[in-house]
Amino acid sequence: MNRLVIIGNGFDIAHRFKTSYMDFINWYWDMRVDGFVGNITKVSEDCLCKLIIKDKADINCWNVFAFQNSYFKDIQGNRTSQGYKVINRLKTLPLLCSIEFTPFFSTILQSIETRGWVDIEKDYYQLLKRCTESADCGYTVTDLNEQLSYLQEKLVEYLGTIGTGRPIKALQDAMIDFFNPADFSTEGKRIALENIGLDIKDIEEVHYDCEKRNKLIPERIMLLSFNYTATAKMYGNFNVVHNYIHGELERPENIIFGYGDELDKDYQGILDRNDNELLKNVKSVKYLETRHYHDMLEFLMSAPFQVLIMGHSCGNSDRTLLNTVFEHENCVSIKPFYHKWPNGSDTYLELVQNISRNFTNMRLFRDRVVNKEQCKTI
Repeated sequence: MNRLVIIGNGFDIAHRFKTSYMDFINWYWDMRVDGFVGNITKVSEDCLCKLIIKDKADINCWNVFAFQNSYFKDIQGNRTSQGYKVINRLKTLPLLCSIEFTPFFSTILQSIETRGWVDIEKDYYQLLKRCTESADCGYTVTDLNEQLSYLQEKLVEYLGTIGTGRPIKALQDAMIDFFNPADFSTEGKRIALENIGLDIKDIEEVHYDCEKRNKLIPERIMLLSFNYTATAKMYGNFNVVHNYIHGELERPENIIFGYGDELDKDYQGILDRNDNELLKNVKSVKYLETRHYHDMLEFLMSAPFQVLIMGHSCGNSDRTLLNTVFEHENCVSIKPFYHKWPNGSDTYLELVQNISRNFTNMRLFRDRVVNKEQCKTI
């Protein structure tokens, strides 16, 4: 019997890496503000936003602005304020400059402001659907794709600045630990035990019978990482393989950044429009560019397997793939690792709610997801 470990961004964050989309956007603003130095024009722009110094302002270019404001850089050239704070300051100076955001970038910033976090891929998909519904939405599909491609390029650049760390022993132990038959679904327990070579009556004996207990060691373990960073590679064992399903920083040309929700009720309408530009960032299509997806399918089909979820929110952006895993006939258990906050609250309920949306058969959902009492925190 095998184990599939689904790794998401929360896994990197557990290692104290600043890999959230909000961290990335804050870095983007740092780079934009740093770019004021040497800019001898009144315009600072990219495909996401444009900042324009007004004609009646008492400065004539962004370079002058940079050196006239002590909150921007000190005498040694070090930043004295974060980029996003400089931008927020500029928003309060309408006589000095104007700031124009694209609808896509404006949506991203609004998510950060109102919720404190953002799902760029989800926001992209929602705007894409709006574009198919109305020709007067203020942007085109080509605009959206150009901006998503630019964000992907910058995200790769940002993640390349993040260093490496050390593996967390508790996570390493959980990955290679013995199977606990109590975690198996009612429906999957029989095929799991048959594959392992145990009988129902043997379960009581595994705690003191080493020979039987050793049969509960996973035969193969696949770390299915949805991240681009190398964090998952810090974890290994004789029976562990790594699968970077969305690509990795070492090969940026293979990185997948887009949406993957074919279960959405509006997806068929997108297909029916017969416009390949709408499908440019569909994950299912991008999966065909490498062997990663087929390697995963071969792993799922090879033997019964348990799923561990470490740091993946199980949101709709990956719903097509997660549905394939969760409802697979060989899946006997789905064990989520959840986060516990300092105030005692936790994310277990929210996580299993997200997991439920990846099922079309709710009976399987109720049977396969391990209850909170048997799950651990990350």
